[in-house]
Amino acid sequence: MAQPNILWICTDQQRYDTIAALGNRHIRTPHLDKLVSESVTFTHAFAQNTVCTPSRASFLTGRYPRTTRTRQNGQNIPADEVLVTKMLADAGYDCGLAGKLHLSACEPRHCKTRERRIDDGYRVFQWSHHPNPDWPENDYIKWLQAKGVQWKDVYEGPKGRPAYPGVPAPLHQTTWCFEKAMEFIAEPRRGPWLMSI
Repeated sequence: MAQPNILWICTDQQRYDTIAALGNRHIRTPHLDKLVSESVTFTHAFAQNTVCTPSRASFLTGRYPRTTRTRQNGQNIPADEVLVTKMLADAGYDCGLAGKLHLSACEPRHCKTRERRIDDGYRVFQWSHHPNPDWPENDYIKWLQAKGVQWKDVYEGPKGRPAYPGVPAPLHQTTWCFEKAMEFIAEPRRGPWLMSI
């Protein structure tokens, strides 16, 4: 059997029932519904921790937060942990990421350029922890700038505070993730791929 391609969609704080195809009658999610109809969907999975870093460390290693030694945000995943993406890369997968990995401290005072990485298996690593201009290596901010747009033009609200609602769809971080995923998926390759967004 051929190795399947994997599109790994990871969102923050989204329950499975926030998708119409999975039982929510109050919202419309036609694109996600189509993806659900053609994919494997996990409806009985449980987060091992309520916050980002330990939860992501758990599902990317298959181990509990106490075992990965990553129990809260702001902790770096130890370099000796092995991610499923590394195992897949070692098995011949071409792995890419666009967006947030968040397996290390990501505050500007700790993270001067981009997120600290271990041997994670990603060949393509388009990083943007969140849409703020406070990291010089934020690939989403670079994408905005290439379009002639400055972060403050779309995200700055009253009194200079970030105003995330109301970002035009063509400039949204989700649009950037989608474009980067499509570029990665369209690359010619011989083997299977995994794309994390």
